[in-house]
Amino acid sequence: MRDDIHIILDSVSDVQDTDLMNNPRIHVLRLIARHGNEEWFDGDKSTAELFALVKKTGKLPSTSQPPIGYMLEMFSDLVKQGKKLIVINCDSVLSGTYQTCCTAARQVMDEFPGSDIRVVDSKAAASSICGMACEALKAADEGKSLDEIEAYVLDMVKRTKTYFTLDTLEYLAKGGRIGAVGALLGSIFGIRPIIHVLPDGNIIPFDKCRTRKKALKRLLEIANEQGELEEIFIPNALVPEDAEYLRSEMAAKHPGVPIWITQIGTPLAAHLGPGAIGLFVRQKAK
Repeated sequence: MRDDIHIILDSVSDVQDTDLMNNPRIHVLRLIARHGNEEWFDGDKSTAELFALVKKTGKLPSTSQPPIGYMLEMFSDLVKQGKKLIVINCDSVLSGTYQTCCTAARQVMDEFPGSDIRVVDSKAAASSICGMACEALKAADEGKSLDEIEAYVLDMVKRTKTYFTLDTLEYLAKGGRIGAVGALLGSIFGIRPIIHVLPDGNIIPFDKCRTRKKALKRLLEIANEQGELEEIFIPNALVPEDAEYLRSEMAAKHPGVPIWITQIGTPLAAHLGPGAIGLFVRQKAK
């Protein structure tokens, strides 16, 4: 195992729900969730507890990125150990963590000459970021340089397609991540929207369905339109039956392709709401 290249993820990656959480070469920047006077780091409360607070009070939660001091300490500690770092962040439209990590990386590299920190905007969220991290570690073990690994991660960003459906757009609209038209779409006649993350990281309504069942079937149709797949990701907010349905259908259609099922943490749940489920895929390199 090569130990000179380490990966830093933010907790929107769902890393806490994967084996990567115990990997000594993976480090996690935990975002902050907030509800009323309560504030906690991602992982200190469950998604179920967050939704229970919303149900009890009628107030929606908010989130914030990790403090820059937290990033500076983590980056500095690792570079002092001689580690080269690749930081893979959540979509920069959804979170400001990417920009702050860029600032922190520049400060640390200025302070420690010879250190090398690469920061990547995944243009994605949840477990698809973990998939990128796994492949980056494999590339490191194959002897690839930091330049080559960074280029490989950026290529995976381009090949990752992100689609998800929500039971409500109230959470996403309140956070300013989607416009009033999108919020209206989700409120008319119980329509279930399909949301897509564009290549530039912006979030748009992609399609609409009359029922949850039709929305899940539409997610499958969209995923199967993406050509030959390399990996499949099903992040969800406490809807294990729907996740298993998507897994079963995708496994039958794409035998042998790895499938990740993860529960989203509280910061992402605070923007997507209960019932959110994604079907993210990474296309096979041509």
